Amino acid sequence: MGDYTATTTVSHDVTDAFDYIADPEHLPEYFPRMTEAHEVQAGTVRTTAVVDADQDGKDEKVVSDAWFEADDADHSIRWGSPRDSGYHGTLRLRDADGSGTRIELSLSTPHDFDGMQQSLDESLAAIARRLDAIAAEKG
Repeated sequence: MGDYTATTTVSHDVTDAFDYIADPEHLPEYFPRMTEAHEVQAGTVRTTAVVDADQDGKDEKVVSDAWFEADDADHSIRWGSPRDSGYHGTLRLRDADGSGTRIELSLSTPHDFDGMQQSLDESLAAIARRLDAIAAEKG
C-alpha cells in the first residue's frame, strides 16, 4: 500500500481556502490528472482522470464515482473509492498562527506509484496558485 503526505502553507484565510477546496467542481483545477469532477448526488462525486490505472505503462481515461465528505467545522475534506479498494484521501486546513493556512494532503492507495509524491506536491502548488488568482480577481 502507498501512503503519501504533502504539506504547504498559503497566505490565505482558512475559511476562504476551504470554500475553494471543498467544492468538488474545483478538483480538476488542482489534481493534475483529473479532467472532470461533478457531484452526482449528495456525498458522491463522479470523476474523469487520465491515469495508468492498470499499470501497463499507458495512460487511459478512467471514469469513477467516489464518496466525498466536506466538514465545514473541521475545515477538511475526505474522499475515497466506494469499493473497499484501499484508495482514500484527506485534505486538512488549519490556521497557521495568523500567517495564513497550513494545508495537508494525505493519500492512501492500494499500490505504490512512481511520481505520486511529486503529484501531491504539484496539487498543493496548484491550490496555492489558484487561491492567489482568486484573491487577485477580488482585488
